[in-house]
Amino acid sequence: MNDVERKNEFYHVMDASIQDMKNSLNLLQHTLEKMPTDDKGISLDRFEAKTLHYEVTRLQNSTEQLYSLYLLENEKLSLQFKEVYILELIEERMISHAALLSRFNVQVDFDIDEQIYVYSDAAILSQVLDIALVNAARYTDNRIDIKVCPVDDGAIITLEDNGHGYPDFVLEDFANVVTEKELANLTNQMLAWYFCHSIAHMHHSKKVKGWVKLDNDGELGGSRFQIFIP
Repeated sequence: MNDVERKNEFYHVMDASIQDMKNSLNLLQHTLEKMPTDDKGISLDRFEAKTLHYEVTRLQNSTEQLYSLYLLENEKLSLQFKEVYILELIEERMISHAALLSRFNVQVDFDIDEQIYVYSDAAILSQVLDIALVNAARYTDNRIDIKVCPVDDGAIITLEDNGHGYPDFVLEDFANVVTEKELANLTNQMLAWYFCHSIAHMHHSKKVKGWVKLDNDGELGGSRFQIFIP
């Protein structure tokens, strides 16, 4: 892909991101307009509360993604690589999303060796984990498992759930994104996966580069997200 083609594709990515944010804001506005405004006070049913919480969280993630993608495209995204202990990072993400996970009644299980670390940028890796965690919380039935597997060249972080798994078209679209065959007309969800792929690819050691995989081959029967950090 030459510079002109890459620039055009980036504009498509930016457009998809902005449209995603607009859709989230429209949904939030629609939900808020349904809320009572009389003296009886505000009352949300469980579904409305879950929708509001999820969309606000996703909008926050989209804003961070958009800014990071802008910096990445303009070669201004500077990652501060240092030792990042995975267990500590996961625990921080659990605290950050505790209310959302509770509202969706999701149980998250993880048993990670506290000594496992990778060389990464903690802030940007947190963004990637946020995307995977929030998506899993939205589509799981009630459970998410997080695992970390040390390998010779780095570590693989896995999040899987017991939902219905990724639809076939999502897996196909992601394969096209990874190979950069098609970046135009990205869906809201695919934009987030494109961001994760881009960040993983910035991690490399010798000839080994980071990667992201999506599949339905986990032990819980639902979707599985994996990121390899060399």
